[in-house]
Amino acid sequence: MKFLHLSDTHLGYHQYGLQERAVDFFDVFNEAVDVALEKKVDFVVHTGDFFHSSRPSNQIILQGIEILRRLKDARIPIFVISGNHDRGNQVKDVSPLKILQPLGLNLIDSGVYEHEGIFLAGVKYLSKAGLKQIDFRKVLEKLLEKMGTGFKILMLHQEFQPFFPDSKLNMFSDLPEGFDYVGVGHYHVAQPPSQINGATVVYPGSTEFTAYNEKEEEKGKGFYVVEINNGELKTEFIKFRRRRPFLFYRFNDENSDQILKKIKEDLEKNHYDKKPVLVLKGTVKDLNYSDIRHLMKNEGIPEEKFLHIQVNLTKEKDESYPQPIFIDLKENTIKKELERLIGDRDLSEAVIELIDHLKTFESTDEVKKLLREKPEILDF
Repeated sequence: MKFLHLSDTHLGYHQYGLQERAVDFFDVFNEAVDVALEKKVDFVVHTGDFFHSSRPSNQIILQGIEILRRLKDARIPIFVISGNHDRGNQVKDVSPLKILQPLGLNLIDSGVYEHEGIFLAGVKYLSKAGLKQIDFRKVLEKLLEKMGTGFKILMLHQEFQPFFPDSKLNMFSDLPEGFDYVGVGHYHVAQPPSQINGATVVYPGSTEFTAYNEKEEEKGKGFYVVEINNGELKTEFIKFRRRRPFLFYRFNDENSDQILKKIKEDLEKNHYDKKPVLVLKGTVKDLNYSDIRHLMKNEGIPEEKFLHIQVNLTKEKDESYPQPIFIDLKENTIKKELERLIGDRDLSEAVIELIDHLKTFESTDEVKKLLREKPEILDF
């Protein structure tokens, strides 16, 4: 038996507001399908966030249909669970993945599916509020009870420690023994397979950057091909070849000229099939975004060589002047600061949950409609 496991494809994400980035997410998804066909896998497992939005456009739904058509023509079934991005929202309370079910997508959000002696169980993304209402381990134990004696696959899209330090879920304590393979989505950094409570646990990571992360670059972007032969399980991580390159550089006031020369050299010696995204991260005293662009121009680095240029600047503290109060815009810091300001952990978590949910909407009009039709969601 052989299957392909990928996750967090975020189909339809127009990163930086660019159509080219939406195409990138579709391209790498198609590349994974190419490998599925080439290696003649028996099926595909997708552990959540198939779409980036719970209300994808018609064009993005057509892209999903194209993915499914290729797999269906090759008689390769695909099994999917809903992630936090593509689960049904409260305006249109149905997952967009259900639209694709008649076209060959097998949605396993809360049950067990048998495929040629293989048992697959799935649990769709559950919010922190939802997890407080259930015993997550017991949910998994009930799924195990419904499975037969064949190979058992569990599909999850949740926040587990240590990757999400604030989470109350822990794979070692919440995963019962009995599963053979556990595929986990939601964490975008690919991880090597690990053995937990008798199961091979695999995080394939996201197929593309939804936000640039050095750890994601280090681990690489790709997916796993899993083969079981005579009871032996082998995994192979396959990196994408057609992914758009991200060029990342750190700089400061002192080495900015040196870094700019390095950027120019890298552009001249490398051939990129797609225009790269340039990400610059600097700790500076005086430089600003306009200065960086001006220095690039003086160094002879054409901006048109890049699809997008992202500059993240952090100002060094000048101890001779009073320092303003600021909040470091990192997710964990925001959560802690919000908890401090509100003074109630449960309430602050509820606010974060709502913000995360609203981020999946594609326009402010959809958010306004939700608040008009469901004003009770603001009743904390």
